[in-house]
Amino acid sequence: METYQPTDPCPQCSYHRLRAYHELTDAEKLLANCQPASADFTLAERKKHRFCTRCWYEEFARATDA
Repeated sequence: METYQPTDPCPQCSYHRLRAYHELTDAEKLLANCQPASADFTLAERKKHRFCTRCWYEEFARATDA
């Protein structure tokens, strides 16, 4: 399986990089929580996802932090 590096561009729109939930501003977190995937995951799970702040692509699968 291909791993996604923090500096790789967004796979959907090629924007500079995906950002972790904790890196989002309060306004961006509000937008992230309004995305369709928010109904499928708890807030605790979504905090492990990464987001593109341009197209709002959401990366679900993430390598575990070691």
